[in-house]
Amino acid sequence: MELLPALREAASALWPVECAGCGALDVAVCAACRALVLDAPVRERLDGLPLAAAAEYAGPVRALVAACKERGARAEARALGAGLAAAVAALPEAALVRVPASRAGMRRRGFDPVALVARAAGLRSIALRRAGRPDAAGAQKERSVAERERAAHGSLALPRRAARALAGASVVVVDDVVTSGATVREAVRALRAAGCLPVGIAAVARTPRRLADAWTNVSIAGVE
Repeated sequence: MELLPALREAASALWPVECAGCGALDVAVCAACRALVLDAPVRERLDGLPLAAAAEYAGPVRALVAACKERGARAEARALGAGLAAAVAALPEAALVRVPASRAGMRRRGFDPVALVARAAGLRSIALRRAGRPDAAGAQKERSVAERERAAHGSLALPRRAARALAGASVVVVDDVVTSGATVREAVRALRAAGCLPVGIAAVARTPRRLADAWTNVSIAGVE
């Protein structure tokens, strides 16, 4: 029984581990950072739909998301997955449809972060697909709110087989981080166009907003 702690101590000396959220030693995700993902839920309404996020996208949570997205780290994915599962549980029961990674992100990383976190949470989900034009140049974080809305509109669609299976069904949109809301709004538009009934939005994290009303009241053509 004493062998395992000794092996862990030896491994930590050879390959030091730090918490991806706060830098605490000898653990990939510390208990305090896990608690942040589970104990600080964000609840609001976005274009009339309930949005539930596990935590605000700031501090250690932001660092955990970055580690998961860039390295595909399993410990971080499990921690974030627990938060995502809690967010999903706070919404009406429905089929889960996730926002896909951008084409550029998939080429660079080789995996889909939202799919990774959903699997780590034990959640079954269907992916929307990127539709129409290729991704516009530049990352979403580099765009203004209006530019994000324009870039997102018409960029997602539900695959035909999934559309047939989910026709008339209640669905929840799943994403990792909601910032301006442009991407999840586009997901809602695409699902409604496919004959589905969106009943909520679940996310790992929500960017803090001081003027929440200004964001929740923004809409784009085809969403409402």
